[in-house]
Amino acid sequence: MFKAGEWLSIAILGLVLLFIFTSIGFFNFLIGPNGSGPTTTVEPSSAYFQVIFISLAPAVGLSFFSRVLSEGSKLSSILVLASGICLIFGMFYVSTLIPMITTVDLPWWLINSPWIFVAFGILLLAIGYLGYRHVTLRSQRDRDR
Repeated sequence: MFKAGEWLSIAILGLVLLFIFTSIGFFNFLIGPNGSGPTTTVEPSSAYFQVIFISLAPAVGLSFFSRVLSEGSKLSSILVLASGICLIFGMFYVSTLIPMITTVDLPWWLINSPWIFVAFGILLLAIGYLGYRHVTLRSQRDRDR
């Protein structure tokens, strides 16, 4: 049975995947059918803020608590590590969609948002790696005793 930290890490992976797929859908919406833009009026900044605060912000916040709650679980560390990898590759894909948006004026932060979130992916990678390294070193120390 999974521990609380492992369930938390599964939730982190799910939130990161939610953010990636919602971002892809959002930017595809801004591209519009046949590249003609959206058929309705939209304010991209406030809509994307909602996407960020519903999915990615909780994932990054919970990743800091996952190391404490996982109590040295390799699975938990691997899931946080996988979340970071998914976020990085997902944002690389989203960055290919942004140049296709021609009819909506995007603010500078929205144009550069994939690169900002790649930094959060690197943060998740670091948290997962440090947790995994801590678990492996501790288990190696216990074997040497």
